[in-house]
Amino acid sequence: MRHFYNRNFRRASMGYFMKEHDIHVGSLLDQLNVRFGPTPDKKTHFGGIDEMVVLQKEFKIFKKGRSFKSSVAVLNIGASNAEAKNRMHEYFDNLGKHDSSVAGQNGDVAIVNAIIRNLGAKSPLPVYFTFHDMRAEKGNTRVLISDKSRPLAYFNQDYLTISLPTMALKAAKPAAKAAKKTAK
Repeated sequence: MRHFYNRNFRRASMGYFMKEHDIHVGSLLDQLNVRFGPTPDKKTHFGGIDEMVVLQKEFKIFKKGRSFKSSVAVLNIGASNAEAKNRMHEYFDNLGKHDSSVAGQNGDVAIVNAIIRNLGAKSPLPVYFTFHDMRAEKGNTRVLISDKSRPLAYFNQDYLTISLPTMALKAAKPAAKAAKKTAK
């Protein structure tokens, strides 16, 4: 825990940011997963990853040097509760302080680069956003990028998978207090 919370909370979990709005985390990730999900039928249900490819070509929503948070804001991803949306965006803004599973890239840069690469690919994959418990194993404070995986057992579909580090608020509070004591 100390490794994670040192340096005055330079890196913090979704639970830390969302606080009492942690109930919204699933629905916020669901919005991302629908936005970047498989396109069921291009004629009658245009959307998902096919729409994102078109939007990326026209508007360059994801761009090197632009934060993931800014691109998510442009897509109007967020809770109907403004405070929860703002806290989620604050969490996304903090991902630059996390390492990633991509060598030499922080979490924010790794997400943006993976999405740019995927949306520009000949056969772009849908993107699945999930989270993992950052307390479980060493290195789990990183943003984890899997270029090709099957995160959903009920879909016979490959995805670009992006897993965000998180922990429950109840776990984050004691860790935060311990880090403050260690920093003194």
